[in-house]
Amino acid sequence: KATVSVLYWFNITQRFLMTPTWRQTAGDPSTYANISEVVVKHMSFDWRVDFDLKEIQGSAELSVEVLKDTDKVVLDSRDLKIHQVTVGSTAASHTAGEATEAFGSAVTVHAPVPLKAGTTTSIRITYQTEPQSTALAWLPAEQTDSGKHPYLFSQCQAIHARSLFPCQDTPGVRATYDAKVTVPKELRALMSALLDTTEVVGDSCVTTFKQPVAISSYLVALVVGNLEKRDISDRVAIWSEPQVVEAAAFDFSDTDKFVSAGEALVGPYEWTRYDVVCLPGSFPYGGMENPCLTFVTPSLLTGDKALCDVICHEVAHSWTGNLVGPKTWEDFYLNEGFTMFLQRKIMSRLYGEEYFDFDAIQGWDDLKNYMELVGKDHAYTVLRPNLEGVDPDDAFSVVPYEKGFNFICHLESVVGNKKWFEQWLHEYIQTFKHQAITTNDMVNHLVQFFSHEDHKADFSKVDFVAWLDTPGMPHAIPGFSSKLLDDAVDLAQRWKSVAEGTAKEVSENDIKGWSSSQICCFLTRVDFPMPVDSLTLMDTHYKFNSSKNCEVLFLWLKLCIRNNWTSHEPVLRSMLARIGRMKYTRPLYRELGKVDHEKAIAIFKENKQNYHSICQKMVGKDLGVE
Repeated sequence: KATVSVLYWFNITQRFLMTPTWRQTAGDPSTYANISEVVVKHMSFDWRVDFDLKEIQGSAELSVEVLKDTDKVVLDSRDLKIHQVTVGSTAASHTAGEATEAFGSAVTVHAPVPLKAGTTTSIRITYQTEPQSTALAWLPAEQTDSGKHPYLFSQCQAIHARSLFPCQDTPGVRATYDAKVTVPKELRALMSALLDTTEVVGDSCVTTFKQPVAISSYLVALVVGNLEKRDISDRVAIWSEPQVVEAAAFDFSDTDKFVSAGEALVGPYEWTRYDVVCLPGSFPYGGMENPCLTFVTPSLLTGDKALCDVICHEVAHSWTGNLVGPKTWEDFYLNEGFTMFLQRKIMSRLYGEEYFDFDAIQGWDDLKNYMELVGKDHAYTVLRPNLEGVDPDDAFSVVPYEKGFNFICHLESVVGNKKWFEQWLHEYIQTFKHQAITTNDMVNHLVQFFSHEDHKADFSKVDFVAWLDTPGMPHAIPGFSSKLLDDAVDLAQRWKSVAEGTAKEVSENDIKGWSSSQICCFLTRVDFPMPVDSLTLMDTHYKFNSSKNCEVLFLWLKLCIRNNWTSHEPVLRSMLARIGRMKYTRPLYRELGKVDHEKAIAIFKENKQNYHSICQKMVGKDLGVE
């Protein structure tokens, strides 16, 4: 029988948990909601989408559980016009606090009768969104692929759900929901939920949805457009505009394989369906893991499935993030770091073990580049940043992804047995599913699991403070290696000789058979000055300037900007005009700003209206034109 060393477990966890930091205080700095007194357990939406006014009109009914006696319910809100509030069946008054740019305002609902601990009640709020809602992107017909119909999509992560509906806008609160959405009859509404019914009523299409699995507010999602569906399997379908849906169905045809591989690693897929909607180019992220309906950028479409790893990443979120997630955005790495780890595990199962190390090396490079950009002592390079008074969007970076991933890999290396660590990961997901947790919860579970005699590991030498609370690169350098990396480095060195005039032979065959990831790895290592004639020769051989792969094109354009190769400019302008994914837009504008700041601002102003409000804000900050 396995035994647990109670003294061992106590010593490790106390050494970690008693670290005297600000993080031991309760609460989420990103919400106004009085979540210690009441929590939302279910939400019912009744929405009408008005494209002419750029508004969603309707109601949100919140079923709340009272934890402590109170006379109020405080909700998060931003740019919402509230018309009426009832508590139970009784009209109630409400007051709005002073608004801030980062967090909007608190809406306090005053209960007509004091709310008693242990009871439940419902709050129904009739309201409308404002056109400037930060959660909603309203696209005119000319910004869509069809050019015939307008389009709407939401993006609630991190704290934009409050501009879609009054809510407890924190990842620490999870609720089920249902919805009725009314849109023009020629359009289709989809949500991060299971489609229930669809009916044409006059000039409108009315669709109902149900989400039986409790989710955080940031995972409520809505898309409305001229959408068609292609079924990939019994549980997977791809949605997009008619002009794009076939290409998306092909490039994302491996989706169900990712879901099955995830199930083999961490347990059953609990969301019933895994549909994907390929959005217009203004979507600011690569993907968004909305349950039952992942949102993705069209920049993933290559015609050869080369960028399907993004789909795999969003699939992994079905367990890490959506099923088990952080209580606050300060522990965001519990979402993204674990998802990077699970994504690479899934991809290596399907495409070979070398994938894990090779992709991890590229992630390490991305992390180093970010550190060089902001400075290794910047507060946002900490794995658990202090977000008191900080908009989580401002702290968003590669850090929770790749520094978080390397932290988890370090824990795996301490265990020393990958099979054991995968068993723990499975047990971790199954133990905490449907919950929001903290780092302390995760570490407690880890240490307890590996205190058993049949799979014991010693974490006493893990410097948790250095990993979690210290800025800069991880203090422990990972031992990743890859032949694919070696070949990319070798080719980069050959081009360095070309650039320096001590030419070594190069040809179009150099990258024959290479994956786009290996080509990207090569481009990131061309970090030395390249004369214009060398860039011209590189493009003659490799045709990067006409690449259909946005990852390759992005890195190529950065290289061209740095080295003043003007032939790239039409391609650069085209990419910035049609793609609003911040992974590309922000670095490209920053690079251009270093070379010609006025041109960067001019191009940004030309394209600003094509970008999502989050992208507009962040690029504006980068260029100093907020």
